[in-house]
Amino acid sequence: MHTHSFNESEWPFSFPINQMIVTTKFVMDGSRPLTTVLRDNDGEWLALCDTTLNPDDGQLVCMGCLYTRFPFIGDFADLKVGWEAHREYEGADWEVYESEYE
Repeated sequence: MHTHSFNESEWPFSFPINQMIVTTKFVMDGSRPLTTVLRDNDGEWLALCDTTLNPDDGQLVCMGCLYTRFPFIGDFADLKVGWEAHREYEGADWEVYESEYE
């Protein structure tokens, strides 16, 4: 197990810090902004840039590592299954609503 740069006592989620999440290589390399945080109908978390659906662009990362890079995702710790938070671009306001993602 690896460590993170935040105080783990402040972890906002109800699951373990090392839980894996699906994101894209573009989010993780910083070339595209994180624009969607989603809990699919199975309860799995996704953090997407809305630029690709190509599985080759996907990346599985530790949620703690994602939180280290994007601490604002803690604002969505209580996101319901089947719901998403979305913004049009980096710096835009987030909207939370029931997802159409399947």
